[in-house]
Amino acid sequence: MQGHCKVILWAFMLCVLLGVVAVLPESQAQALTIYVDEANPPFMYRANERAAGIYPDIVRAISARAGLNVKIVPVPWRRALFHLDNGDGAVAGIYKNLERQKKYAFSEPIHREGLMIYRLKGEFDRETKIEDLSGMNVGVIRGWSYGDAFDNARTSGLFETSEAAGDDQNFAMLVNNRVDAVIAVREAGDIWIKKLELDDQIVRALSPIYENQTFIAINRTSKDIATLSLINRAIAELIEDGTIETVISNAVNQAIGLGFH
Repeated sequence: MQGHCKVILWAFMLCVLLGVVAVLPESQAQALTIYVDEANPPFMYRANERAAGIYPDIVRAISARAGLNVKIVPVPWRRALFHLDNGDGAVAGIYKNLERQKKYAFSEPIHREGLMIYRLKGEFDRETKIEDLSGMNVGVIRGWSYGDAFDNARTSGLFETSEAAGDDQNFAMLVNNRVDAVIAVREAGDIWIKKLELDDQIVRALSPIYENQTFIAINRTSKDIATLSLINRAIAELIEDGTIETVISNAVNQAIGLGFH
């Protein structure tokens, strides 16, 4: 009788343990893959086969605060969006627009990027607005959305665009007179100009044509969408205690001295 009771007790304990395993959040059972651009310093880039920059570092801070198991993978931006479309991971450092909101759920903002106009010094004429690009050929990064206002102006034919893999290629086209202007985020554009030693050739507007908030996005059909509540709670805490601001400053300083490619 005593042995029979022990068997029942062990069976009961096993059921309890299995039940605990069954209700563990999936975010703790396997890693959430978050893709970032491999060639957009200082925001996100590949360094020594590892994701580096502002957004990977913010994601690491978020995952540590939220207790999430996260794998950050640097890939070409179009491939990152391909994974996002297929629902097999999230993307960090992405802009929100109306079309994307139909397909993706977005976190709270993780940063605000100022889009700047860059032109050759001899050609610059105080351009600070999207309308100032009228009739120009503008260098942009392939596969990027620059927000609804810029995208709509582009679609309407206000200006033409030439696409490149990164800001460095766009600035090379600018100094070779293959484009009339380049649109780049301030931190990235300024760093590339220093790295490429183009300070004496290129000037940027003093104010942005637009400021884009950036987010972490997950496909609305993804099994990982439930992690957004944990991510948002961590973002709020990291903003409140100043951690995100420190992460951004450190990432920019690291990119300046890194000599990225």
